This record gives sequence, structure tokens and C-alpha cells, in this order.
Amino acid sequence: MRRLEAPGIEARISFTTCISGARPTTRARLEAFEDAVAAASKEYEAAAKQQALHTLTHLASEPTGRQDRTSLKKVYKDRMVKETSPGRHIYETIRGATNKCPLCGEGVVTTLDHHLPSSAYPLLSVVPVNLVPACRDCNIGKGETQPAHASEQTLHPYFDDFSYHPWLCARVRRPRGNEPMSMEFFVAPHPDWNDTLTNRLRTHLRVFDLDYRYRQLVATHIAATNHDLRVTPIKDVSSWLTRKSEGWAHEGNPNTMGCALYRGLAADEWYANGGWRIQEADS
Repeated sequence: MRRLEAPGIEARISFTTCISGARPTTRARLEAFEDAVAAASKEYEAAAKQQALHTLTHLASEPTGRQDRTSLKKVYKDRMVKETSPGRHIYETIRGATNKCPLCGEGVVTTLDHHLPSSAYPLLSVVPVNLVPACRDCNIGKGETQPAHASEQTLHPYFDDFSYHPWLCARVRRPRGNEPMSMEFFVAPHPDWNDTLTNRLRTHLRVFDLDYRYRQLVATHIAATNHDLRVTPIKDVSSWLTRKSEGWAHEGNPNTMGCALYRGLAADEWYANGGWRIQEADS
């Protein structure tokens, strides 16, 4: 969950560039949708700024023709993604905006994710503000998910910024039987936030399966931390972990996996008062 600047590429330019290499008859058919694509992009941006992309369901019915819808969807695959396609440089520019996936904050960017899926919104298939740099896990995990209600909207890196409050949290799951200690990631909303916003954050974690994915990543961090704590006095463990958490902030954003992990460890009395020794002995 990282904020990104929106691509400085107009939808009309992106669309006309992508279709520029098409055969004359195909290009003429696609050119007929140029104004519709530009209008859809403008409407999309206005809705995104109001956190209201769920209200754009009417765009899913445009255009009505099956062949036209298929042709518009292919503009992305055939005329933007392919190595030799005329729109490839636009694809690479958007993908290259960051190397860390803004949707999870951890994965390496390898592709672009359609925030509103092109299968349902073909007019938005090559609209830059609908294309988000993403890692493979986020792109595949999200699939064709689209919001029908306000609370079903995942966070949009170009338009949503909730980094001013630490809402991503983690808590220690103490060892049980032969199971080692683990962490659980969850949403702890600010008391001033309404239910819709809180549910959006929970939707984001659920859609991208972040609790599970983060739990798979933190084992090595915990092992390294346990090792470092050998030379740290017990009375200093909590403050040491708090400083470690602050070091994981990305441009001041407290909602990274690392920030949540170390805040959770620092807040757990069992772990900070020596529980980590049990964990280390079991590992």
C-alpha cells in the first residue's frame, strides 16, 4: 500500500498511439471510440478522486457490440503489452514508475494491473490512470474483481492516501503445541473513520490476501530480530523494536508490512519480556 503519482499521459494519446499501427480498416473502427475512451477516462478520474469508482457500472455496458468490446480489450494485449507494439513505451513508462508493488508494498513490479478490469470495462483498457504497476501475486490474486458498493473498493495508489494514520496492524500469535510463533495482520481503523472507509481497507487486505502473504514473509524477519535481541537488555527491547518499526516507514507511510510487524512485536509484553527467547530456541 504505497501512494504513487498518476501517469502524466492522457487517455486519448495512449489510445491513439496504441491503435496507430493497426490496419486501415481496424484503425478506422477503433478510431470511432476515441472520444468515448477520453470521456470514460475523465469520468473515471472524477469518480476516483471522490472514492466512488463503484458508481461507474454504467460504463461496463459500453460499447454494446460484442465485436467492439473484444477489439477494445485487445488494444491492451496486442497494441500495448507486446514488445514491438506501438504502445509498448507507454506500458514500460507506467510499469517503471516504481519497482515495489504499491498494492502490497512488498512484491517486485512485473506487470500492470487494471484497477477496473478491462474484461468488464473495455473502454478503460489502455487508460493510464486505470493501469497500476503491480507484482504478479497482486495482479493474479485480484483477477477480475470489481466493486459493486463503496466498501468493496480496493485502495487506488493514484487517488487514495491513508498513510497519515497507522491502520495496518499486526499481533503476535504465541506458540501453541508444536506450532511456532506467528503474526496476524489486520485493520485497526482510526476512530474518526466511517464504516465504509474501514471496510475498504479490509477489502484491500482480503482481495490481495495480504494477511496470508505477509505471514509467509515475516518468518525471516523474526528470526533475524531474535538474533539481534541476544545483545539487547530486556528493558530496552520494546523501544528497540519501536525504532525498528520507524525504520520501515516508506516516505513516512506507517502502513508497510515491516512497520506493522515491529509495532506488533513492540506492543506484545510476552515477546518483549523474553518470549523471543522461546521462539529462538524452537527455531
